This record gives sequence, structure tokens and C-alpha cells, in this order.
Amino acid sequence: MGRKAGGRSGGRRLLLILTEFPPSFGGMQTHAIHLCRYLQEKGYRAEVATYRGPEVAFPFPVHRCLSRIGFMENLGRLERLARRVRPDVLYASTVFYGRLSAATGIPMIARSAGNDVLRPWIVWPYGWLSGALGQPWLEDTLYRRFRKMERPEWVESLLLERRRAEVRASVRNLAHVLANSAYTAGLLQGLSAASVEVLAGGVDAKRFRRQRDTRSELGLPQDRHVVMTACRMVPKKGLDLLMRAVARQAGTHLVIAGEGKQRAKCEALAGELGIEGRTTFTGSVAHHDLRRYYWAADQFVLASREHVDQRTGLRDVETMGRVLCEAHAAGVPVVASRSGGIPSVIEDGRNGLLFEEDNLEALVDAMERVRADAALARRLTKEGLRDAVERWDWRVVCGGHERAFRAVRGA
Repeated sequence: MGRKAGGRSGGRRLLLILTEFPPSFGGMQTHAIHLCRYLQEKGYRAEVATYRGPEVAFPFPVHRCLSRIGFMENLGRLERLARRVRPDVLYASTVFYGRLSAATGIPMIARSAGNDVLRPWIVWPYGWLSGALGQPWLEDTLYRRFRKMERPEWVESLLLERRRAEVRASVRNLAHVLANSAYTAGLLQGLSAASVEVLAGGVDAKRFRRQRDTRSELGLPQDRHVVMTACRMVPKKGLDLLMRAVARQAGTHLVIAGEGKQRAKCEALAGELGIEGRTTFTGSVAHHDLRRYYWAADQFVLASREHVDQRTGLRDVETMGRVLCEAHAAGVPVVASRSGGIPSVIEDGRNGLLFEEDNLEALVDAMERVRADAALARRLTKEGLRDAVERWDWRVVCGGHERAFRAVRGA
């Protein structure tokens, strides 16, 4: 068993299992680096365990020791690392690693963004072959091929029940879970999680706050109502629905910031709807440049829906929608579907307008209300800006993590 919390480190030593970590980029990496910086400022002695990858210097130890495939091998490595680091609390950015707490006797907090429960990416959930499959040369080859697949869902669906069983076992060993929405909290409670707290958000409110009109520099029309969305171009994002709504609103220009495997379908649909001349497909946009598109928008729309893959049965759901927090911080009125975890961010009529999932008439009505009613748009924007600072900002989110660390350590 591990030592009790509150040992020689004064209860401020942490081992953070942050599988996705810079220099790679994405939502999980952004969350990880903000949390690490916050904890360092607060005087915590944190060390990070992450996937193997390029070495980048950070002012805290980063152990690039984990395999993307050999999950059981990872558990062994993490147990050895934990016994060496001797943390007071373990933290993981997914709900997969609860067995580590059982093995070491050290309490663990995990964060869940929902998809780690819906479609757990524990690639090989067995001990046998775990070490062999995790060899760097083989792992890199397999991972590259997976990323290039036209339909990776069938690979995700293999061994799915075994993966789900591993998640259920892991969750039962977690002292506390921070869920990104009430929707995700419901998934976790369905797995009999002992303690779940909703902690939505995640945006650098100061950095996203509107600084200037960017339409000219982005080549967007000055004389049209600009509607923006930012997302991966995948079925759950409801881009087809949004494009049909824009087709019914003259004088509206649509900006789709993002890339994905449905881009060709969306471009073809724009042609069919006759809106190719008033639709901008930006392709992939670096996160530090994305704010310029928010600043150019008159409203932001997220038309997400629950998508179920017909071949595999895998569900894909908007479990929160960090882009909604970014739109709030950028001072853009928001329209979004009442889908998944979105209502944990958008309160209908206060900081945005919600419409029923896949309801074209309701979406058009909400968009036209924002466009026609300047007072409504100002009120939604004002409340969104307030939430960005008081509820969604990274310092608020990281502060919630710190409170959880203290509570678990004290218990």
C-alpha cells in the first residue's frame, strides 16, 4: 500500500497522468498545460506522465513513458513511477487508470470529458501482448495507419465490451471525478462512480476577448450577417442542418472553421443549396488564430446532434462544447442545440438560445431572433462575457481541480 496523504511533501505532491500533452495540440493538451501552470504557481510539486513523443522542456518533470496501445503495460509503468515519486494524490485526464489507485493505495481524481466513457480508447485491454504491441516501432506504424483510415469506427468497436468492463472497474476505484457537464456526470453515475462533480468550461477569457474587427483581414464580407461555427467536420456537428438554415436566410454568410472527413460532402451540399458563394470553409485553423474568426462573427451556432454509427453502434455526442465558452469570451451571441452536455454551458434565454436537436425550423427561428433583435443579442453577449470570466476561465476550472485535490487529500 502507498503512504498516507500529507507526508513529507506537506500533501502537495501530485502525479498527473496527462496522456495528451504538448507539443501535440488539442483540447486535452490545452487543459493539461493550463492545469500544470496553475499548480506550479500555487506551489504544488507536480510531475507528469504522458505518451511517448518529442522531448520539450518544461519547468516540471515530464515522463514520456506511456504507450498508446499497451494499456496494461502502462499500468505497470505508472505503478513503478508512483512508488518512486510518492505523490499524495494521483490525477488522470481520463477515467481509465483507477486500478493504479487500488495498486498503490494513493487516492485518485480523474477528469472525464464523456467520450472516455462512451467510446473508451483503451486500444488493447489485455495484459498478454501488451508489452509487444507497445514497442515504439510497431506502435508508431499501427497508429499512423489508424489515423489514415477512412472509417476508423470499426477498429474502435473491436473489443468494446472488454474496454467498457475495464472502465467500469476503473471508475469504482476513483475517489472523485470531475465531469465536464451534467450529461457526462449522468454517464458516470450510471457506472456507480462514488463521487462526481460537474466542472464545465475551459477558456482563456482575457485572450479571447474581442480586440478588433477582423473581417477585412480574413477576407469576409462587410455587408452580410456573419454566422460562424468551429468544429471538426464530422456527423455529430450537424453542419448539414446549419447549412440548410443559412440557405433560408438571405444576406447571411457562413464561416465553418475546421477540417474533417465530411468536408467534401459539405462543399457539395453548399453547391446544391446555392450558398457556395456565401460559405467560407477555412480548413484547419491554429488555435491561437481561431479567435480572429470569433471576432468577425455576428453570431456563433453549434448545431450538434447525437450520432450513432450504423455499422458499429458507437455513439458520438457533444458532451460540453468548449467552443461555446470561447464564443462567450469573444463576445459573440450563441445559438446551440439542446444536445448532450450543451445545456451545462448554455442557459436558454440568458447566455444563449437553445433549439431542439435536428429541428431546422427551430434553428432558423433562433438565428433570426438573434439577427433581428439587437437588444436580445446584447443581453446574450453580456451574460456570455460574464460567464467566460466567472465560470469558464481556466483559472476558475483549475481552481476547481485544486479544491478537489485538497478535499481528497484531507479525506
